[in-house]
Amino acid sequence: MNASVDKKALKLLAKYSSISQSYSRSIRPLEPHEQRWIDLRGFSTDEEFEYLKEQGLAFDSLDMEHDAAVQKCFEYAKQCKKPHVTDLFLSSFTAERLDFRSGFAPFAIMQTMPEHGFTKSSAPGYCAICSAAAVYTDMDPTDWNVDRYKYGSIGLLKVPYVIQFHLAQYLQLAQQKPTVNDFRIFNAILDILQSVDAKTKPKDLHKHLKRIEGFKATNDQCRVLVEALGIASILETEEHKGYLTRYINPGLAPSKSHSSDWAYPVDFWTGADGVNRKALAFWFGDYPEIRL
Repeated sequence: MNASVDKKALKLLAKYSSISQSYSRSIRPLEPHEQRWIDLRGFSTDEEFEYLKEQGLAFDSLDMEHDAAVQKCFEYAKQCKKPHVTDLFLSSFTAERLDFRSGFAPFAIMQTMPEHGFTKSSAPGYCAICSAAAVYTDMDPTDWNVDRYKYGSIGLLKVPYVIQFHLAQYLQLAQQKPTVNDFRIFNAILDILQSVDAKTKPKDLHKHLKRIEGFKATNDQCRVLVEALGIASILETEEHKGYLTRYINPGLAPSKSHSSDWAYPVDFWTGADGVNRKALAFWFGDYPEIRL
């Protein structure tokens, strides 16, 4: 079984910010906007960071090259088994462990991400295939871990550096079997996605999802869940497909409008598109408890 996570450590992780950490370590006087950021968000002391590391929630900064990150993505994705991923995803609804949900989208992206070396693009220093930089230095995996535990999210940057981290962390989670209530909640989610008004947009879904008995989620957590279902092709459109059948460079993926910051492809989804039953069956067809 998965050991419970230290509550003190979770509180410390929730307030962690790589930006605050960078400002707090500055040897020059801070600009007013930088000081305001620290005043608003606070920062983690060295003692707090060490405590987070002891609890397995914080990591030292690291450097990595593009090709090494891609290699790790495929290495970890091969080790991940779909039943492990889907069991954890479903178990997240009642276990109150959003990190159980966080590996679903990265694993879905790996269904079609091509093996590739760094490929020059029109944007100097960034890969034409995946939009990752040729080399990243001083990366902050602790920041990525905040996304895992606070939102169940892969975060904004869906590049191999981040994907390999999420898959590596997912592999450390023990098998977790969904409960009756997990299945009830997921079936209720699917019922909503298939019955909302045709004009319903992703931003409207949280109002419906939060009415589900036993489903505890903030607006941001609802959003991340919906985006993950899109990445997994369960919520997609005829024109804009998820990653189960087609890979699209995350950094170049289209958006519905210039002001939209929703992840592709759910950004284009409406209630009229409903649920892709083939994708749903691919991911959850082995669970007789789920109404396909």
